[in-house]
Amino acid sequence: MDRALFDREFLAKLEHLSLVARRLYRGETRGSHGSPLRGASPDFADHRDYQPGDDFRTIDWNIFARLNRLFVKLFAEEEDLGVHLLVDASGSMGFGTPPKLDYARRLAAALGYIALHSLDRVGATTFAAGLGGSLSPRRGRGQAFHLLEYLSRVTAEGGTGVGAALQDYALRTRSPGLAIVISDLLGSPGWQRGIAALRYRRFDVVLVQVLDQEDISPAGSGPSRLVDRETGRTLRLTVDEPVLAAYRERLSAFHGSVEDFCLRSGVEYLRAGTLVPFEDLVLRYLRQGAHLHARK
Repeated sequence: MDRALFDREFLAKLEHLSLVARRLYRGETRGSHGSPLRGASPDFADHRDYQPGDDFRTIDWNIFARLNRLFVKLFAEEEDLGVHLLVDASGSMGFGTPPKLDYARRLAAALGYIALHSLDRVGATTFAAGLGGSLSPRRGRGQAFHLLEYLSRVTAEGGTGVGAALQDYALRTRSPGLAIVISDLLGSPGWQRGIAALRYRRFDVVLVQVLDQEDISPAGSGPSRLVDRETGRTLRLTVDEPVLAAYRERLSAFHGSVEDFCLRSGVEYLRAGTLVPFEDLVLRYLRQGAHLHARK
């Protein structure tokens, strides 16, 4: 596992975020995703910490006798939510300080950890020009290590094909849920088709666009040689204020088009610079109402 990304301090932050999530969404974690199968037998599935307002009848008194802590029982008939973490691992995500991919991996880990702590099913998949590796959906707090280990092995390489990759994922996946797409969206015309395919397949979609400060506000001036991290192509130009102004104008128009598309498509959209601490982003994300549970 990449210790620089997932050290003790990082894990401690995840513990804090899980507590914040339970406080914000008490009664809306697993156990409140009511199953339509009303006649199903209540098979035991797992435990979670007791929270004020829980039914006393669900408390596991045997555990209380051993540990002097209150836990409530959760049952298989209480429907869980599928959380799909879709992380862009194309070459452009390797750009930046820290690299955008490092930020994306930490963000995916934090959101996945929260969902696992709520006993939802969590799977993770990477994509570049097409779909990459994946971690099959799993449930339970004990699966967090496997999620962190999988994300620690992800590297940034290859071209970008957000639209085609997400379309493929939408067609392959039989159980829709909440799809959290983390990408810089750069160099990938047609990404809207992928998001539209997920929505057509009845996914709730959250799109998090991760950008480096150099993406947002390039520094430098004078003669420059630009190298495309995905294709290796180079471009020589003189960077001056008119060039930078034109870049800012095009970037602003692009962001506006992303916002408009997401608004029209019912997609939650959040843009994040890598200078923003990931835990601040997650807390803001939670406060803004992007839920890690099924929509009512």
